[in-house]
Amino acid sequence: MDLQPILEQLAKLPPEALMKIMPELKVEVPKANPSGAVLIGVFLARSLGIGKIIDDFIDEEYVTYEHLREERSNGSNCRVSTGLACEIMIGDMLGRNKDLTRLYKFEEACENWQVETILGIPAKKFNDDKMGRALDTLNSNAKYMANVLQDVVLSASKRFDIPLNTFYNDTSSVPVYGDMENNDKVQYGYGGMPGLKQLILNLTISAGASLPVTSTIDPGNVQGGTTFERSFEKVKEITDGQEFEMIIDRGILTQDNMHLMLANSNKKALFIGPLKDELSKNWVLEQLNNTEKDDFVSIEYRSKKEIERNLPKHYEAFETEYTFKIEIDPLSKDKKDKKRRKKGERKFVIHTIRAIIYCDLNKKPKEEERRQKRITSTEDALVELNSKLNKRNLITKEACEKAVDNIFKGQPEMRRLFNVEIGLNQHDALVMSWSKDEAIIPELEKTDGIFVLLTNHDKEKVDANELLTRYRSRNDIEISFRFLKGSLDLQQVFLRNPERVDAYCFLKVLAMLVINLAAWLLARNYKKMSPQKLQKELGDLTISEQRLQPIGVRHWNGTNIPNSIDVLVNLFNLPHPLELIEIINSSINFSYYIEKWFNDNLKK
Repeated sequence: MDLQPILEQLAKLPPEALMKIMPELKVEVPKANPSGAVLIGVFLARSLGIGKIIDDFIDEEYVTYEHLREERSNGSNCRVSTGLACEIMIGDMLGRNKDLTRLYKFEEACENWQVETILGIPAKKFNDDKMGRALDTLNSNAKYMANVLQDVVLSASKRFDIPLNTFYNDTSSVPVYGDMENNDKVQYGYGGMPGLKQLILNLTISAGASLPVTSTIDPGNVQGGTTFERSFEKVKEITDGQEFEMIIDRGILTQDNMHLMLANSNKKALFIGPLKDELSKNWVLEQLNNTEKDDFVSIEYRSKKEIERNLPKHYEAFETEYTFKIEIDPLSKDKKDKKRRKKGERKFVIHTIRAIIYCDLNKKPKEEERRQKRITSTEDALVELNSKLNKRNLITKEACEKAVDNIFKGQPEMRRLFNVEIGLNQHDALVMSWSKDEAIIPELEKTDGIFVLLTNHDKEKVDANELLTRYRSRNDIEISFRFLKGSLDLQQVFLRNPERVDAYCFLKVLAMLVINLAAWLLARNYKKMSPQKLQKELGDLTISEQRLQPIGVRHWNGTNIPNSIDVLVNLFNLPHPLELIEIINSSINFSYYIEKWFNDNLKK
């Protein structure tokens, strides 16, 4: 703390006051707070126009921070718009790793962050009612959020020259805690945490910068493949008639969705994705039975880690075609809407696309080993079940058959391999026998290490090696989900008001957009780091408060300002953290604190 200006003010006190206060002067350093990180996060969101874009869509006036500070200095009553409140929440998400502020604590947090001094807004303006109403307004129309995200992405793409031509789409479950009786979206579903209901986050990100371009919250029991059309149509809007590529996972690459991309995109939509196992087992076996070992050709693909470790290539590929038939304009699945159609009225279309069958030679022996373990464990389970027959709840044939079904649940290969029979002996007691069809094993071995990628890319432009390279790059979206659930704490949604859940999750997606873009720009400017590491560096950017006692004068110093923050300040034209600290310190009236101490302690 620079004591010189304070000592100059103290020198004006009467001698008896100086004699009392000088021995008592000491500097206290309370715990540092993350205001530097949060405020840089707020300015990052603002630099991308997030608050203004939100306000424009909901027809509110967006007021700049400069104007708010001016209003404050003039004594005017400033107004906090929905967009500005959202920027504060995004800043909190960026600056407070896994320690996000609850809505009812924002007023207290803004007081600690010196929001009034820096932004010109009294902390009381960010009470829980204001923050809650901001989420309500954002969620009042689903199109608001989709259009806001689209405008932010297009603006960032134009400003920083980010290509938008390749996209990854996937879904992930979001567990929900607490009472959500009024939220129909919160359901039990596949892939969730045991005992918890969930929501489904449907996300599409761009390749490279990993910018989210579509984001929706769907019911927890909805499969991703059924919601893909909505994401696809939004991507078409964003690319505005230009050719683009969708790289998607097996749960989303249904025949309906392939038909959607093949028939309704004017040949502008290209896709890569794996063939679903349940649709392909017999087809793959048929292809492999008609294929010789020499038909598989070695390809060059290796992962980044394999290249770094100089490991040998281990993939082979064989190219063929996949044909499927799909009904055009099928009848509704809702029984109430079903109508009988006359013979010949049903219309179908047939599509034939490229199918590349890959074999991972490293995975092949591992899958054979895992199968043998499953065979052993299945036999052990059958032996154990046999020893329990005619006891307790296993005294009927139906109960025993159900127990057998549980053994084979999720193991269709084992179901084919084992033939189990349950009957009664001469004493009317239950007996069980089983046999293993050894002839099935060679057939199962044929698919070891095998997977299939489907695509409508031209073979001359994108060969088998390039297809696999592009598909493996979709790991970016898995990293995005981990970041959302980890650093941005999307893994836990505690809001009680169901109308606010979608909007709150959407703001976390916007926060991810900001941090992913910042990390991508840092990498482009020769300072490569992951979004997780960048957020940690942001979180370490604290402002340390010092207090001169017994007067109570406060002073702030910036701590942990890494070089990456300096780069971001220049890239986004942000105020430097040290400038923010200077603004805070310049607003402190030393004379006021000294006079107050004098009046409270010495003046009679």
